[in-house]
Amino acid sequence: MENLAEAFLSLSREDISLLAAIERGMRTHEWVPTFLITKLSGLSAGKSEYRLQRLYERKLVVREAQHYLGYQINFDSYDLLALSELVRRDQVRGIGGEIGVGKESIVLLAQGDVPLAIKFHRQGRTSFRHVRRLRDHLVDKPRVPWLYAAALAARREFQVMTKLHPDVSIPRPVAISRHALVMEQVPGTLLNRMALSDPEEGLRLILHEVGRALALDIVHSDLSEFNIMIAASGPVIIDWPQAVDATHPHATDLLQRDLSNVLSFFWRKYRLEMPLEEALSIVRGAEGI
Repeated sequence: MENLAEAFLSLSREDISLLAAIERGMRTHEWVPTFLITKLSGLSAGKSEYRLQRLYERKLVVREAQHYLGYQINFDSYDLLALSELVRRDQVRGIGGEIGVGKESIVLLAQGDVPLAIKFHRQGRTSFRHVRRLRDHLVDKPRVPWLYAAALAARREFQVMTKLHPDVSIPRPVAISRHALVMEQVPGTLLNRMALSDPEEGLRLILHEVGRALALDIVHSDLSEFNIMIAASGPVIIDWPQAVDATHPHATDLLQRDLSNVLSFFWRKYRLEMPLEEALSIVRGAEGI
């Protein structure tokens, strides 16, 4: 979607009701029939059909008519539903530009009581099998629809961040709605995009934050130079949807992989060498801080 704010402002209450009705219907139907959408939305059949046609023309719904006329929402409309709820709660009052795009998320600037960032999770059809196999929060949910995989990822990340903040240097979690995670904006630069004046001190500070997370029984499990920001206060670790509990059977391997990624970066960019055993010792020592 080119402009989420403009799309949101152009929607009527009836449009939001219809999108929410399709969302509810997708819990039990791959393609939600029109009679069910009408029932769930509370609109008349005529108004429902007219509005659905308009939403279809704007590419906010997808429809299938091979066996019966049915509808799905897509991620653009899911974004709008999440934003609608956040605005209704007065947690978000404005939307800005895009500041990050990843394989499984996009991040937009926003405004609430403080400057915010909204992360829209994007675990979709192509990545769902991989996500389902690897993510703790999808265990025992083998038939969860792809749309709700994104909501579960956001919920998992919000839970982890709530557990870690403020003891670990991460963005402050603010709110969650469906697949949208709202956090306080961090004024800083990604580690891979800057040059540290004291790389050795920077590395040790990062390892201390990893240790503080481990002290709270959390392993990031996807740590690299691409999800560590450097702010005025020091390193800030972002992107926690793949985090696992320290009791996870592969937690030690994942922790070592995290540290290896960071150590490899510091060697490539700064020719700073630290053995994995030393990094592990620093992390373990930070648990008691």
